[in-house]
Amino acid sequence: MGSYHYSSTSQFVFAAVDSNPKLAHKPKTTVQIPITSPSEETQGRPPDAAAAAKIQAAFRGHLVRRHVAAVRAADAEATRLERLLRRQETVDAVRGDERERARFSEALMAVLLRLDAVPGYYPAVRDARRAVSRRVVGLQEVFDAVVAAPEAQTCGVPASLEQVLEGIWGAGEAPVAAVEEVGRSGSCWGRFLGGA
Repeated sequence: MGSYHYSSTSQFVFAAVDSNPKLAHKPKTTVQIPITSPSEETQGRPPDAAAAAKIQAAFRGHLVRRHVAAVRAADAEATRLERLLRRQETVDAVRGDERERARFSEALMAVLLRLDAVPGYYPAVRDARRAVSRRVVGLQEVFDAVVAAPEAQTCGVPASLEQVLEGIWGAGEAPVAAVEEVGRSGSCWGRFLGGA
């Protein structure tokens, strides 16, 4: 873009003509009034540069809003997956079925990939992306711990009869006489324990 600078000076001459003869002996006076345009420093940027700066600022604001929206969407998906992981049905399905395990793991990885696609050259976006990434990595660690945990330790609910009996009589063997007595009684517990 070309830049131009101009300066102008104008000269105005005022002559007083009066019909009074006494004042005729006064010489005519000339008054010069200089007119200059403001310098470029006081004028600021040229209009093209100001318009370009305004457009760039608006576009940067748009980019930040778009990136923050992508991070928020990933955070919402992480929240949904966290709620899903807290449910006992999901824990049982993940422990029992290899396909469910792979599907949940892929969902967590998809959230991380979405976060990786968000550029981090704006500090606020970078901090938000980092916080959500750490949260998703923590969810992956919890998921791996849930998968690695034995099925018998599901939220304190005993998974087998042995665990029920250990809870009643302690960690040792159950008294044989008590088990035989329950087995001979013919009750519902007797059938459950393998008696009659």
